[in-house]
Amino acid sequence: MVENLAQDERRKIMENKSQHTQTGMKYLPATARKLFHSLDIGEPFDFLTWFEYTHADADAFEQLLYTLRKTEEWTYVDREINIRLVKNNS
Repeated sequence: MVENLAQDERRKIMENKSQHTQTGMKYLPATARKLFHSLDIGEPFDFLTWFEYTHADADAFEQLLYTLRKTEEWTYVDREINIRLVKNNS
């Protein structure tokens, strides 16, 4: 489990093996992201992430998710909840 890994081991996987940051940078500014660390405030998740993108960038966002889900770091994900909201422009 990831919580059994030291912080430096987690960072090594994220930065060196999974190249999480480099992958995400390829999708900026089309995909905006806000990260909330939530274990520190008693929530059951390590973090919550809010993404925003236009309808025109939806395929690029799906590619970002696909790429990140293939990484070593994703093997440590116990649970994912994916909620999608669509702005109604009428």
